[in-house]
Amino acid sequence: MNLEAIAPIIEDIVKQSLSDKVYLYGRFQKSLTSRVATGNLKNSIKAVIVKDRDGVQAIQLQAFGQPLSNTYAYWLANDRKPNSSGSKFANIGAIQQWIKDKKSFRIRDYKTGRFLPKNEKNIKSTAFVVARSIGRFGYQNKPKNFVEVSYDKILNNTQIIDLIAEAGIDDLLNALEGL
Repeated sequence: MNLEAIAPIIEDIVKQSLSDKVYLYGRFQKSLTSRVATGNLKNSIKAVIVKDRDGVQAIQLQAFGQPLSNTYAYWLANDRKPNSSGSKFANIGAIQQWIKDKKSFRIRDYKTGRFLPKNEKNIKSTAFVVARSIGRFGYQNKPKNFVEVSYDKILNNTQIIDLIAEAGIDDLLNALEGL
């Protein structure tokens, strides 16, 4: 089977799944947004063909040159459970960077309801509150994580189905010729 032909199709499907507008946001939760804040994860996604010890080839999804499970994509694909003590916070530095990069994120004053400027002090205090909330309550990926969405799209992709069918027919013909 020609995995070199399938790998770029899978890569494109995963990148598209990250860009799907599926998250509700806004005052009345009526607007949709995507998972992409900076685009770094989406741009770093690669489908790489790897071999195991037995020489079996497989397609491995990587981000930043590592398997997805070794990057923050793991947390996008899996829920984070709350800590029993609530004392462990999420990475505040990463949340600060996310607030800076996410253009649609606006900081609101709790008492007056007015929007505040995105200066270092406001970003730092907002990141602290978000990290504390994640530590106490965790979070859930709703509606679905991008890996499951990608998997469903891959299974239903006609290009991939055709490539696998052609490879299966070729393998069958080669087996019959060898008899």
